[in-house]
Amino acid sequence: MPTEPEAIRQTLADLATAPAQLAHLVNRTADAAFDFHDPARAGWTGREIIAHLADLEFNLHYPARVARILNEDRPILCAAEPDWRALEHRYCYQEPRVALGAYTMARKHMVAVLTVVPLEAWDRVGVRPDVGPRTLLQIAEGFVRHDRQHLARIGELVVMAGGEA
Repeated sequence: MPTEPEAIRQTLADLATAPAQLAHLVNRTADAAFDFHDPARAGWTGREIIAHLADLEFNLHYPARVARILNEDRPILCAAEPDWRALEHRYCYQEPRVALGAYTMARKHMVAVLTVVPLEAWDRVGVRPDVGPRTLLQIAEGFVRHDRQHLARIGELVVMAGGEA
């Protein structure tokens, strides 16, 4: 089934607004709140999540997926390996506001690239070994879901830490 222009417009809008949503959280929260560990659940701190978002966007994981789908026939898309990246890129030491800046700049670039993609190219496919074939639109919608999950979790952690969110 061909991709509908409205689905593309909505996805682009969602991708474009995520940096402002993250900025709202970061700018209203003291850095110390981003270091809170939820004792009831394993996982990253807010600081680590913000660094993760910036890393995927800025260090070419997301842009590489988009470029490969646009330029190759049914490329195999590698997994991000987030826990390894967290250690390798030292997420726990990254400054939230610096990571926000990197995320914002890289996301703006990706949205600009996606904005000029022809309608028919949104149906091009990349293959994720974990979930199978996905169109460019499905991959971009996955970026949106990923943003939403992490933004919600950062908000939860900030509230638990006694911050505002």
